Amino acid sequence: MVYLFRYTRNMSAAELISSRRRELGLSQGQLAELTATSRERINTYERGHVSPRTDTLARVMQAMQVDLAAIPAMTFEERRSIALSTAVAEKLRSDPTKVIAKARENIASMRLVGRHEQPWVDVWESLLDLGPGPVGSLLTSADQFARDLRQSSPFAGVLTEDERRRAVSGLRR
Repeated sequence: MVYLFRYTRNMSAAELISSRRRELGLSQGQLAELTATSRERINTYERGHVSPRTDTLARVMQAMQVDLAAIPAMTFEERRSIALSTAVAEKLRSDPTKVIAKARENIASMRLVGRHEQPWVDVWESLLDLGPGPVGSLLTSADQFARDLRQSSPFAGVLTEDERRRAVSGLRR
């Protein structure tokens, strides 16, 4: 079973350990036993008096069934891309026939441009065949595959200029 533990961007190691331990109903002593350390050490981590090294934090969290992963921060361009793609996904939900038709029209044009685009065009075409649900999920995903795929998006012309401006209005470099 995969457990997704959500944390905020500014959550400290202390808050991360403490909130997950409480969520599991563990005492500091029980967590100390699971991690082969002392209750006092867990207490110093949770109070923020000592910040655990990355490998120690990973070991403590793994004892609580959480694997830590480093995900590259999004660049401004990637955040802009996901903001625009999220707006496209909203339009896709409201008018899937029109949005998918526009994407297919763009794919036909992209096929005329050049071979270097072909693998991504093939992927988009296959995704469009799956329908609006999977396409919308990919448009709003922050994973690396979705980031790469959005670089060759077939959704040009789906948003008006005003919709594009609104979608990126809150972004900062």
